[in-house]
Amino acid sequence: MLSVIIPTFNSSTELQDLLPVLVPAAVDGLVREVMAADEGSTDPTLMICDDAGVEVVTDGIAQAMKRAKQDWILLLPPDIRLTHDWADRVARGIKQGRSAGLKGQSDGGSLLDRLKPGPWGLLVRKSELGNLAPNADLAGLRRQFGRLATLK
Repeated sequence: MLSVIIPTFNSSTELQDLLPVLVPAAVDGLVREVMAADEGSTDPTLMICDDAGVEVVTDGIAQAMKRAKQDWILLLPPDIRLTHDWADRVARGIKQGRSAGLKGQSDGGSLLDRLKPGPWGLLVRKSELGNLAPNADLAGLRRQFGRLATLK
């Protein structure tokens, strides 16, 4: 149903937090594939991916998206902190057939820190991707898809 692609570069710490959050959705059948689009990591990122069964693609996000086996792709920055209901929101977005943004939780203890938006992911149907630039990145893909509704 869903391929998750995580752009990485020396993201071992972030992956240790993110990958376990994806497991329940994989057990439920929502997440069928997890890929890392790695940009030359020199830390333990690749070892963590290997241990977790994450496919590593080293020729960019565009190639990872082309290789994705599922009809829907969820692009997640490695530092995103997913909310407890993220999988339900993504499943609803897929059921509604629409691309959308997925807001993560912000870090921080102060009220001001909590009001800042956290990192954003992007849910997109593979057939909507068109011709991606070989050097596509998450920020560029967000711009390409314009202002999307947020998964609620």
